[in-house]
Amino acid sequence: MISIVVPIRNVEKSLTKCLQSIKGQTYHQLQVILVDIGSIDKSGEICEKFAKNDSRFTVIHIPNSNLSVAKNIGLSHAQGEHICFINAVDWIDSEMLERLITTDKLYNADMVTCRYYEDTISELYLVPGPDETKMVSKNEAIQLCLAQTRTHGFLCNKLFKLDLFNSYPTIRFDEKIGYYEDLLVVIQCFFKSQTIIYSPPPHYHYYLSRHLPISVLQNKAKLTGLTALEQAIDLLVQDPTIDTRILKDYYIRLTLSSLFLLVSLENVTSPLIIELKQNLYRYGLYEHKDKDLRKCHLITRRNVGLGKIYWDMFYKKKLAE
Repeated sequence: MISIVVPIRNVEKSLTKCLQSIKGQTYHQLQVILVDIGSIDKSGEICEKFAKNDSRFTVIHIPNSNLSVAKNIGLSHAQGEHICFINAVDWIDSEMLERLITTDKLYNADMVTCRYYEDTISELYLVPGPDETKMVSKNEAIQLCLAQTRTHGFLCNKLFKLDLFNSYPTIRFDEKIGYYEDLLVVIQCFFKSQTIIYSPPPHYHYYLSRHLPISVLQNKAKLTGLTALEQAIDLLVQDPTIDTRILKDYYIRLTLSSLFLLVSLENVTSPLIIELKQNLYRYGLYEHKDKDLRKCHLITRRNVGLGKIYWDMFYKKKLAE
């Protein structure tokens, strides 16, 4: 059986399509755990309707909280041999779980990851990757996971053995982290896995426009992502074969974007801005994989104002490509 965890909060417009895509899977041995995080729209009603009509669906309503809490609750209720996580604004092809579980059994894998689509209103973009099913090293898996800067759904295109989370040392979402919490968990799973399989057929539809970027000014909890990235890097440096430069790029990119947003509205001597400036010295300039980011990092160390000009005029365009 596969346990599926779907965290849900005020997503009534996309939720039915997501849950229908789960209900219509060609693999039927499912436990679908819907965790409704204090929704005030009709999301809770939609969940109850699915649970009433299909005994595989269970709804858990919790007070308003974060995604880490919701995913941990899902993990605590999971009863399958395998588990996956699906974003409530996305959807999956009907054969996704059957294909992944078949591949898992063939290789006796701890994790199976597939390619995915980035969906927008006007296009369907297939994320690049290897063209054949193969076993990948921890380092290869991490580089594939981090290669796409537009997509932050690090959990969603993967099937895990539940024992990967429950065996010692157990893996759970840090409930104090509200950004990149899924990336930290995926890194922990990669690091703990003995066998990781990459399967090229795409099955997951990541609806890009519904995953709107959260600005630091809208939600300073985004800054907890820096803690998640620090912990992931600290874990991976234990294995010298793993290249951590992309993770360090993520860390500096988040630091820079946060710093540039805050300096325009807050006193430049505020403790948060001072802390972000100090973060620019956590990793060396030559620990970057992205040379353009390295240049922006260097300029900002010398002068925040000039760094912001370079970021706005040149680097932001690169991120949008």
